[in-house]
Amino acid sequence: MRFSTGVSGAAPRIGLISEVAANFGDFQTPNCLLYTKFGAVPFLTNDIVRQIDGLPRITFASLSFLREKHIVHTSFGKGLAKLSGLREFPVFLFQSDPTDFPVTRAVERSSISIWAVGGRLPVTMPQYAQCVVNALPAAFQLPVDNETSFRDVCAPGKKRCQKSVERTLGYASEIEKLRSSDEVLAGIPMLFSVTGGNDLDQRLRGLAKTDFSKASGVVLDGFFLDCIDESNQPMDRRPHLDCMFEVLPKLCLQLPSHLPRILTNIWQPDEVARAVTCGVDIFDGTLPFRLSRSGLAWLYPGWTPHSAASTTSRQTPFPSWIAFPLDKELLKGSSGSVFNQPLQEGCSCFTCQRHNRGYISHLHSVNEMLAHILLMIHNSTRCYRFFSDLRAAVKNDQMEDFLEFCKGHHFPEQIVRVDLTANSMQCDDS
Repeated sequence: MRFSTGVSGAAPRIGLISEVAANFGDFQTPNCLLYTKFGAVPFLTNDIVRQIDGLPRITFASLSFLREKHIVHTSFGKGLAKLSGLREFPVFLFQSDPTDFPVTRAVERSSISIWAVGGRLPVTMPQYAQCVVNALPAAFQLPVDNETSFRDVCAPGKKRCQKSVERTLGYASEIEKLRSSDEVLAGIPMLFSVTGGNDLDQRLRGLAKTDFSKASGVVLDGFFLDCIDESNQPMDRRPHLDCMFEVLPKLCLQLPSHLPRILTNIWQPDEVARAVTCGVDIFDGTLPFRLSRSGLAWLYPGWTPHSAASTTSRQTPFPSWIAFPLDKELLKGSSGSVFNQPLQEGCSCFTCQRHNRGYISHLHSVNEMLAHILLMIHNSTRCYRFFSDLRAAVKNDQMEDFLEFCKGHHFPEQIVRVDLTANSMQCDDS
């Protein structure tokens, strides 16, 4: 795998990933990965996935599914891409799924923990290596103590961040020993993990102790963002987000410029654009899934290189999202015109071309899974258009204008946290 960029350092940069797999084209950055859950794109069949415009050509997969079903993957023996039916999409394998929150802290010196359907599964380094060999990914993240991101009443202290660095370095050392005796594992590119919570000093210390000569990429993991109060209710994450954005540019300045930088658990459009200005190249691509499971449709109008004034004026008439099911009062006050509209005028996706808001609202009202399928098609199309516009803004040196434009595209987190698919999976025969 090769990564090339015309701009070095931590400034916004356009990059190109190539030679990922046989018959693989180029993957432009900044970009997101094609997010998968349990080996497949959530809600969508593979034939529908292939019809989505602007589809990323590299998938995001997490270790939990591989460890939980390791017997199946071992007996299959042809890798996750072929098992999922998306064989033309190379896989980047990560330790954690950013849409799943761990129940409790459970990391140890000799193992990491994943949270599968059946609960906690400790994963030793040999087991981790076996999961990687079973998946045959295009690249895999080295094991990491990323529990500094665990939801808590306050950010982890210096001692906890220091332990995170030491454990992560220890995991990397163990994997390197296993690579020396396993030819298959040794042939898979590695994504090195840089951790240390929100503590810049600890992250720089871990970075200084890491040998990047064998790295094919860097994963920036373990930032503390989600704070809760004593009653386990979510609190404002902005102070911790600001702290991360203070650390991120200083950290990226010290990273090797020839390696792509991957940041997980940052998905809000305005935060993604801000992270790109810090030097991040790739994101996890979870935004369409997060919105679709919560009944939100993203009304992204698109952006083209213009002056800030025209950008702002173009943004104003558009609400940035619709929540389903729709309020029935809209039907009374508008003679049904709102219900008869497509999700977004001018959108070329299957959902907007074939269905209207009223039908999608009805599907949500009766808890039909088709509601989330249609939203996933639309949200994926708009998300990949967003990243295309983001690359255009970097190329044209108009990131300030684009950042201003993105301020109107921040989704209410209290709504995005709600998982409406749980209702769709329940059967009420009463």
